[in-house]
Amino acid sequence: MKKICLGIIALMILFPVISFAQSMPQAPASWVAFQKEENAKRAAFFKEMKDYREAFLNANPDAKAYLDELRANAKARMDAWRAAHHK
Repeated sequence: MKKICLGIIALMILFPVISFAQSMPQAPASWVAFQKEENAKRAAFFKEMKDYREAFLNANPDAKAYLDELRANAKARMDAWRAAHHK
């Protein structure tokens, strides 16, 4: 009886998911190509920004030291919070 109830519950959960998946129309090829192009542009933009940031930090060691200090302080605060709240 327990297995039957679990089976019915599983069907109640899975049936709407399966039926929804079948009712979704296929995206047009032009939309898929547009999305791929936009994702490639976005990836190139973030790579360029990372390269600029790395070049700036390499040229300015004081800024890099400042950011490292900020990261260390944030990590110390997070470690202290975890020690206080995760007993």
